[in-house]
Formats: sequence, structure tokens, C-alpha cells
Amino acid sequence: MNLGNFNKQPVEIIDYDIDYSEWLTPGDNVQAASVEVVPVGLAVESTFINDPRVKIWVSGGTTGTTYKLTVTVTTADGRVKQDEFKVKVKDI
Repeated sequence: MNLGNFNKQPVEIIDYDIDYSEWLTPGDNVQAASVEVVPVGLAVESTFINDPRVKIWVSGGTTGTTYKLTVTVTTADGRVKQDEFKVKVKDI
């Protein structure tokens, strides 16, 4: 699922939250989360699971470049969900 498009400046360190509460079934919870960034250049500083949410901290990036972040979560019951969003880096 495409979660949207966002902007950031190159020097900013920004967090993004994804809420999985409507997707999870009763009794299931988020156990793991990973993030892939394409192209290389935007850094994922950290990823935190605060069930049912996942928080992703990003930094850097090259002005004028749009990065696609693909987030993959796995639940305790073995469900796997993948979401994407884009971050455009621009010096305003």
C-alpha cells in the first residue's frame, strides 16, 4: 500500500509513524519491521516497534532526489505486510 509522499530538507532528521492497528487481527502483534530505501542516499537511523505502530527515523538525502521506502512488517502469527512511501529531499 502506498502511504503517501513527504518532503524533507537534507539536514533534517525526521520520524514517520505507521499504525497497523486496523490491519492486525485480535491477539496478533507486530514482531519485526525492516525498511529498504531506493536509491541509496537516505539513511534509516532507526526503526522502533511500539505495537501496533512502527516508527522510522530518517536523515540525509540528496537535494532533488525522491526516495522510496519499503516497510515490511511480520507479526507474531506470521502475517507479513508491506507498505511504501516516498520522501523527496529538497532544500527550501
